[in-house]
Amino acid sequence: MVEEIRKVPEDHLLKVETDEWVAALVARYRIEPPVLLVDDVYMDEPSPIQVDVSHESFARAISDPTTPTYIDGYRTAIHLPFTGDPDVFNLQASTRSLSPPHGAVRGNEIVRVVEYPHDRLPNFKAEAQQLVNSLQQAVQWATGDVEAFNRSLDQTARTAIETRRQQVLRVREHLAETGLPMHPRGGGSTPTTYVAEAIVRRPEPPLPSRPPSQPMTLEPVLSDAVYEDILGIVRATCVGMERSRQTYADMGEEDRRQVLLLPLNTQYRGQASAEAFNVAGKTDILLRWEGANLFIAECKIWRGRKSFREAIDQLFGYTAWRDTKLALVMFVTEQDLSAVLERATEDLEAHAQFISWGEAPNDQERRATMSWPGDDRRQAELNVFFVHLPND
Repeated sequence: MVEEIRKVPEDHLLKVETDEWVAALVARYRIEPPVLLVDDVYMDEPSPIQVDVSHESFARAISDPTTPTYIDGYRTAIHLPFTGDPDVFNLQASTRSLSPPHGAVRGNEIVRVVEYPHDRLPNFKAEAQQLVNSLQQAVQWATGDVEAFNRSLDQTARTAIETRRQQVLRVREHLAETGLPMHPRGGGSTPTTYVAEAIVRRPEPPLPSRPPSQPMTLEPVLSDAVYEDILGIVRATCVGMERSRQTYADMGEEDRRQVLLLPLNTQYRGQASAEAFNVAGKTDILLRWEGANLFIAECKIWRGRKSFREAIDQLFGYTAWRDTKLALVMFVTEQDLSAVLERATEDLEAHAQFISWGEAPNDQERRATMSWPGDDRRQAELNVFFVHLPND
């Protein structure tokens, strides 16, 4: 992060708004601590193998325990899914056990391979629970270090920005005192503007485009990759709000929407708009590209089933026939989130435009394919976020 600050052009360094840049840098370089999905543990179907039992020489009356002795057995694997940054498991926490958990990190799962002879059947439930218990303690220690690191990013970024700004200003003041005119090497003029690429959190998937000379014959559409990327930005922001819910507890819909807009603007260079007029009214978050709406989202506070159904109808009231990538963010202030999810799931499935369920990435979201009002053959993707910000 400090190296990125060191490399940005000086004009950008002196003109960019510090708070916005710092927020983008923190979002880019912060680490998401792992969260174990203990309710989703599963195992593979055992496959037959030959198992070496030479270490059981006494129990099996093996005469030479120094050489392998193979018998029929099985191999399986216990999988413990998790969310967050997998690389955290490759780092050593400041507090640690001398007997660390044993398993392999494969994608977003911890995998422990279990091999056993046919006559010594293991207790798989106990094996899984042992893996969970050992990892929960390790994750707790690692999370403490990760959160301390994340808290330090804001001040680290501000210090690096201010230090380099002062350095650049001192050099420019010194050059100004010489009284000598300066010209850029190689002639030509110095650019007067700079597109602040440095505040983009990470390379985004490409948005639809066309050559300037080619007439637009079809409306641009949002690719699935961009849609998922946008949902990922919203998802990460919502998780951050839940983790610091005291900060957002007293905010209204408009202020919470602004919190969501900041990382979207950072990622997509300001293409997201707030309170943009679109068809029948104003939508909360709107991403436009080449004159077309590519993504539309509505933010609402959960006030019961009736308000949820109205929010769905309102979202479709904002959109046009060509708008097929939609999202609804529901801020839930009730304590019992499970009950809210059950009621909302029932209402969404019973909605007149509901077609089928899609695969949601976690238990706090719902993904559905919806038909267009008055046109059953036109479909739209709707992702509903349920952000838990309970009142104390």
